[in-house]
Amino acid sequence: MKEATGKSDNRHHSNSEQLIDRVGVIKVKGSLAVCDGGGGSLGHPVEYIQLELKKNEPAVCKYCGLRFEKDHDHHGHH
Repeated sequence: MKEATGKSDNRHHSNSEQLIDRVGVIKVKGSLAVCDGGGGSLGHPVEYIQLELKKNEPAVCKYCGLRFEKDHDHHGHH
């Protein structure tokens, strides 16, 4: 893409944030979420996410942006 000045515009335009926003916050039973991007070999390295560090907002995977929060309705019963 070229700008009006004739210079090359190398910015990458992605809708990835919009796609991630379509996936709701993932509820986790316990205080640790494990994310691998969900794509098997096309995913990302395993990320262990501590859920009790941020209060009142979901924890976010640093690789793919998926959001996780502790399921407060789960009381640890088997």
